[in-house]
Amino acid sequence: MNSTFVNLFVSFATLLPGDPADCPDPTNVTDASCAGGLASVASVIRHSQRRGDGPALHIPKLDRVSKFVQMHPEGWGVNRLISHDRFGWPAYFTSPSLFSETGGRDVSLLRTHDFTPIMTNVDLSPSSPWSPYLQGVYFDEGTGLAQIHIRDDTQPMAAEAVSSLEAALDYVAETNERAGCFENGEGHATTFDAEEGHDSDEGHSQWSHLTAQCWSAVVLFNEPNQDQYKACLEAALQHPHPPLVFYDMDENDARYATPKIVNDRTVVFHLPDSTDAVSHLRLEVGGYDSGGRRTIQSMEYTAQALDGLPMELKDEDYVADLKYLRTLADQALENDPIVGTSEFMPFTREGEWRKCMGGECPIGNLFTDAMAWAADADFAVASSGGLRGPGWPAGPVRVSDLFAALPFMNDLCTGVMSGVSVFKLLNYSTAVATYESTYTPMGDRLLQLSGMRMTYNTLVEGDGTGRLMAVEVWDKEEKKYLPLERLKLYTFATDSWMCGGFDPFPSLLGEELVIEGEVPGSVDLNENIQSIVGEYLTELDKPYKTSIQQRLVNDTKAFTPLDFVQTEESCSMDHFWESQTLTCKPCPGGKYVSFSDELVSFVVLDGSEGIIVGREILYNRETFDVTVAPRLSPSWFLLGSLGNSTNDASKPMVLLPGESTAIEFGIDSSQLTPGTVRSTVSWGVVIDGEYPGCLTDLDISFDVLVEVRDEEDLNQIDRIRPVGLTFMALAMALSFFFAAYTWKKKEQRVMKAGQPHFLLLICAGTFIMATSIIPLSIDDSIASVEGCSKACMSFPWLFLIGFTTTFSALTAKIWRLNRVMSNARSMSRVAVTEREAIAPILIFSVLNVALLLCWTLVDPLVWNREPIDDDPSNTYGFCASEGTASIAFITVLILLNLTALVLACVQAWRARKMDDEFTESRWLGMAIMSWIQVLVIGVPVILLTRSDPIASYFTQTALVFLVCVSMLCFIYVPKMRMMSKQSKQRESLSQIAMNSRTASLGRTVLTGMSTSELNSGREQRYQQRIRELEALLDEAQGAKTLKGSGVFFDSQRELEVNGHRKESQIADFCIDDTEETIHRLSVSKLKRMSSSGNLSI
Repeated sequence: MNSTFVNLFVSFATLLPGDPADCPDPTNVTDASCAGGLASVASVIRHSQRRGDGPALHIPKLDRVSKFVQMHPEGWGVNRLISHDRFGWPAYFTSPSLFSETGGRDVSLLRTHDFTPIMTNVDLSPSSPWSPYLQGVYFDEGTGLAQIHIRDDTQPMAAEAVSSLEAALDYVAETNERAGCFENGEGHATTFDAEEGHDSDEGHSQWSHLTAQCWSAVVLFNEPNQDQYKACLEAALQHPHPPLVFYDMDENDARYATPKIVNDRTVVFHLPDSTDAVSHLRLEVGGYDSGGRRTIQSMEYTAQALDGLPMELKDEDYVADLKYLRTLADQALENDPIVGTSEFMPFTREGEWRKCMGGECPIGNLFTDAMAWAADADFAVASSGGLRGPGWPAGPVRVSDLFAALPFMNDLCTGVMSGVSVFKLLNYSTAVATYESTYTPMGDRLLQLSGMRMTYNTLVEGDGTGRLMAVEVWDKEEKKYLPLERLKLYTFATDSWMCGGFDPFPSLLGEELVIEGEVPGSVDLNENIQSIVGEYLTELDKPYKTSIQQRLVNDTKAFTPLDFVQTEESCSMDHFWESQTLTCKPCPGGKYVSFSDELVSFVVLDGSEGIIVGREILYNRETFDVTVAPRLSPSWFLLGSLGNSTNDASKPMVLLPGESTAIEFGIDSSQLTPGTVRSTVSWGVVIDGEYPGCLTDLDISFDVLVEVRDEEDLNQIDRIRPVGLTFMALAMALSFFFAAYTWKKKEQRVMKAGQPHFLLLICAGTFIMATSIIPLSIDDSIASVEGCSKACMSFPWLFLIGFTTTFSALTAKIWRLNRVMSNARSMSRVAVTEREAIAPILIFSVLNVALLLCWTLVDPLVWNREPIDDDPSNTYGFCASEGTASIAFITVLILLNLTALVLACVQAWRARKMDDEFTESRWLGMAIMSWIQVLVIGVPVILLTRSDPIASYFTQTALVFLVCVSMLCFIYVPKMRMMSKQSKQRESLSQIAMNSRTASLGRTVLTGMSTSELNSGREQRYQQRIRELEALLDEAQGAKTLKGSGVFFDSQRELEVNGHRKESQIADFCIDDTEETIHRLSVSKLKRMSSSGNLSI
């Protein structure tokens, strides 16, 4: 049989040269964005055919994940439009997942007999719609090559790799045998008689016309799995009919970076980067020997980089191909399908700004959630560096949005990790990350998470014990986050960049996974990350939530790092090293010899003299005697006979079973500098018996923590206290002044209308509220802790009792007035005494006292002192309850006193149309508005300055002062102005009377009338005015106004020279909606009487 030449072209190049937007002008062949893709591969093959190299075979890889494929209207079917319809390639490589995961797509263009999928080790049901089209071995008539395709048998639907490969080689050999391709020892062809079932020796078989040619097997191994690769390669080379070519697409064996002929029968090689180059293997193949093996007579191998295509290959056919691809790319850009919906996704990267490098980011949550969903993993991680993009508005999410967020073609990587390995992964990430939202070289090491959350402290140095404080993993059964367990196994998902290129994560996710049960990460090249995110969004039944989920938490108050890493050297004397779990296991004996405390802490001031004495109890709870003796301790830790102890702890001692002893020790603080020092003090323990893997001399230990502080800054209020006491004195003085003023003016019309007894109660309430500044002014600079605790509880007593007194008195005062007026409108007489109106005051006071008493007895406020920013030398004092019951008491008290305030506002609103002489509605409203303004500013200031006693004290005392003063001023200042105005009116009326008398005397002189005549005329006019006033009073009497009510007047019938003032009171008091006409009539008459000057008679 004569030798023949065959050409095998291998490339997994992309369909397009790059992004769909690349290569805008296909005629510009010098444009770098036009280089690459299947157009370049086709050009290389086309020129090989023109040179006469012989028949060629190229099988492209099905693209299911690129941006172009996902955006094109034909979806996956665009592979056929390019590979088959344009370039004439009759088959394609794929993975087992194609036959089970179509996601509702139209794949009719891929289920054809002229463009068939090649997959050898797939377990496909005969009822599958793919079954008629799938080829386990593809026979290419042009080259005589039988293509076999092997994938990782751990994938879903994949059959066992080695047995499938052997069966495929057997099938090719059987096909060749039936075709009479094998020569016997005499040089004649041997054929299989299909009809008779025996060999024939008659030259060419009578059945040779049933097959057109003989076939040479070519095996493609397409998985990054070295163990499986070695098994398949060994099976192929040892097979009776080995393949002509065995090539690997994933660099599983560096020995075959260049093609090598093994056993004179098989070419073995791997391709380092099959997407950016096309490899050309040209073989001269001879006939079959007696063993059914075909010989290789010569081999040529070249590799052409697709981005460096020679100009002679960029001919008019190449340009035509680019134009065709440009048309398809434009169709994809115009289509850009919707894959799901989400809430508003904020932009992630702009210029040097990197949101994900600063902490948790919504786009990181989306991509990790999708990876965890696709792999059904316990958790997923992703680097912060690759995530970017402008985000998208709330609503539909398109394919282009996902590629803008992650423009790299990364694939899914999955594996299994123990809690130890998870800790090492996150501990590295948190230790080196910079947590800045701008670009830094190590900022991309911060991992985005799904399925778990981690807590770290950026204030801790990353090169120390670590910043990682806590890790919790979502438990799918418990439906909650649970702490990371050290030896529990967790499935993980990430991307191929993390597993294969982003140092040092490939090591953390691969070769360092050595604990029993761990599985290094493996990449599925058919699970592109962007397509996974699109499928995830499609599966959601509601828009994806883009809010921050607290997966990455920076807790600057946590200072106890998580530490899961153990080493053989770190095992104590009572533990042994178990290499399978990288864990120190306790020895079976001696573990019940221990100290009472694992940590003993001391706080001393710098410069303190003398030895600080401490004490530990050493127990022996074993069933045997033990001998203990000190082994290691720092120089500032002293042992011996200290204090009142007669036991010298520096010498060995024997403890019987169940015995204990006190060990006293000293701390020499003179050897320490300000700061915190922690050291371990260990004792050696000798036990009886044999313990495999353990030493008989064990160590027990405890830690000593000594904090040496500078002179402590207590942040006391000595300097600001006079200001607060001044506020108190001013408020108290103002309360006393207005109370005295009320008592002095109680008989005057305005003060009597204001109900002086209630005004005095309001003054008393503000006076008591002002005294609440006294306990606020007490701290541990002038009182003991016990005294400060009493002051803490005194403040709510004084303030709330004063507040209640003030507002319940105000409520009762206005309610009394409203009660009388409501009865006046119904034409009924009612008497409301002060005793009746005092009831609200008593009710609110009793309730407040009862609640305050319960609070004081159950969970009182006590004095506390805490460090500021964890600095023990800088502390502040404050009042707080030790339990939670105080929260309930405070809530009820606030609601109770707000009720008093609301009731006062309700009564004031009802009296809003009355004259200001009788009610303070308008001024109470202004007072409350001013309090709201003060509280809106003051309460946040108090909360923000909690650790600043000076600022907090000033704010609290100022608030108390403003509440008291505003209440008094808004009630009394209008009354004082009104009284002043009335006084001026009386003076004016007196002046009018004097002028009237002078005028009368003048008329007497001019007219010559006698004095008796003048008096007689004056008397007549006087009697006439009296009759008018009596008519006015009768009019008011008819309206049944207040006679004998006991509110303002004892009698309405007394008429004196100044009687007009009382009628005026009655008229004013009748103001309401029903008597508005009477009021206008009464006031009108009084004004006319006043204008005539007769009211002064």
